[in-house]
Amino acid sequence: MKKLLVIASLTCLTLMLAGNVQAQQAVKNRLGFFLAAASGDIDEVGIGGIGEFKVANKVTISPQFVVYFPEDRGNADVSFFEVNVNANYYFYNKDIFEFYGFGGLNFTRWNIDYDYNRDNDSDVEVGLNLGGGINFELGKSVVPFSEIRATIGDFDQIVISGGLKFNLR
Repeated sequence: MKKLLVIASLTCLTLMLAGNVQAQQAVKNRLGFFLAAASGDIDEVGIGGIGEFKVANKVTISPQFVVYFPEDRGNADVSFFEVNVNANYYFYNKDIFEFYGFGGLNFTRWNIDYDYNRDNDSDVEVGLNLGGGINFELGKSVVPFSEIRATIGDFDQIVISGGLKFNLR
């Protein structure tokens, strides 16, 4: 897991340092949805929603909400959801490709519901996000995208996601 975090961190750093490529198009406000696959402490598949809101020429704030499918672990059901707030920096925005790196905060809530009694355990953990993504600006309104994110905290994980964003007018 630590090797994956180091590789993901170095990849993102390399992509951000390559940011001297000038942006040719304006960054846009968007809303969308995606599928996510997490490996690490959660190791589940989930669905989520994403937003992107322009704050500067090459910078957006990107809130995300991900709900992972519940898992039956013997005598307990385990469920997770997370809220991410990331700052995206677009270092390449030309033709149909938009590459960005991001960093931000992760809030993960987990819940364990035991079968044998009415007790359950739950907590919220905080972590740091580091990752990168690509948008494919194929048309005027629909934008397919993919991201890879490393979350470092009490729930260390690598999350790969892909979905669609919709440009807001």
